[in-house]
Amino acid sequence: MSEADFSVYARLRSLRKTLAEQAGVPVYAIFSNEQMAEMVTRRVETASALSEIAGVGEARVEKYGAAFLEVLGKALQSPESSAEPGDET
Repeated sequence: MSEADFSVYARLRSLRKTLAEQAGVPVYAIFSNEQMAEMVTRRVETASALSEIAGVGEARVEKYGAAFLEVLGKALQSPESSAEPGDET
């Protein structure tokens, strides 16, 4: 996984932790590390693409998909978004 991909993956992990705390469930009940890594490496942009990942069913897509797709979409639209403003050296 590239540094840019890992940055997106880290954002997904943070989102997953927040959602798990809000729902009172373990983080793996949202998505596994492997599933999130696959979201990043496959460049998932749609709910149907999300549901193609092994172990991701319709219920998870409906419950958590929009939040994860938002993070993925922002990252895919501007891959350099992981850079801090003013880092252009």
